[in-house]
Amino acid sequence: MRVSTSDPDRARAECAEIYFPHRLTMLHDPAEFSMSLSAVDLGPVAAGVLSYAGEVVIETGELATGYEVNIALDGVLRTRSGRADVCSTAATAAVYRPDGTARLHGWAEGGRLFGLKIERGALEDQLTSLLDRPVRGAVALAPTIDLESDDGRRWWSLVRTLADLAADPRGLAADPRVMRPLVEAVVAGLLHTVDHPYRDALAAPAAAVGPRSVRRAVAAVVERPEHPWTVSSLAEVAGVSARGLRDGMARHHGVSPMALVRDVRLRRARDDLAAGRGAVAEVAMRWGFTHLGRFARSYREAFGEPPSRTAGTGARPTARGLDR
Repeated sequence: MRVSTSDPDRARAECAEIYFPHRLTMLHDPAEFSMSLSAVDLGPVAAGVLSYAGEVVIETGELATGYEVNIALDGVLRTRSGRADVCSTAATAAVYRPDGTARLHGWAEGGRLFGLKIERGALEDQLTSLLDRPVRGAVALAPTIDLESDDGRRWWSLVRTLADLAADPRGLAADPRVMRPLVEAVVAGLLHTVDHPYRDALAAPAAAVGPRSVRRAVAAVVERPEHPWTVSSLAEVAGVSARGLRDGMARHHGVSPMALVRDVRLRRARDDLAAGRGAVAEVAMRWGFTHLGRFARSYREAFGEPPSRTAGTGARPTARGLDR
């Protein structure tokens, strides 16, 4: 979605379609007003870059349906999240909760705002899966994130990757095997980055998960490696929490759930290459490997030779550590 308009009513309607209903007040000559928005809606999350020509104030009612993270990419955005006053910059994100209102004041000198909306159910379901117990009510996320902290930098890098991929709806954004795990990682990463009452519980050891539960998850991946698996969906198959599955998989197999998915898909790619079922790039994309350089490195680490050699000889090299 790309929109540029000098009509305040259209600007308000287009922004509300991606984010939240709001009141837009111009603090400059209305004849000079313009708005630009480049955004993508990925279902559980929406991300975009918003800019105005001239100073404006945006005010919402109670957000109700979602959480929001705003980052001023240029300059300073003065904002109120619930009862907290926050100055958002490129180093500080402002965070908003569904049980609060939002007020944004800025763009006196132009500038861009990055906005990430997360559906309320997506965040609270993800937290429930991580904790393996119900979450009641809106999660009391802290109003800021330090993007210069280690956790903040890692999360912001992940969000930028999501936004970059989603910018081309005809490319990788159309592949759920790529986007679903990435969307889940962005939501889970936020829960591990911003302060909230459940953060200590997330850091505590998960309940031990036995080998039978882990085997259920492994069997599901082996049976349907083409499925767009996420940690949460595998945990649901196994009947355990997402954290429990991660710990159990590491204990019993020495890998993370998503590493297992990658390993099984590598084996299927090897089978296709050895059987001559497509060129290297075609086979890599078929099995969800969107970066050919990384695919080649992972393949060499697993099988001791580049994928081009397997494709050229029809050989079936022995996997290193994949057949657990």
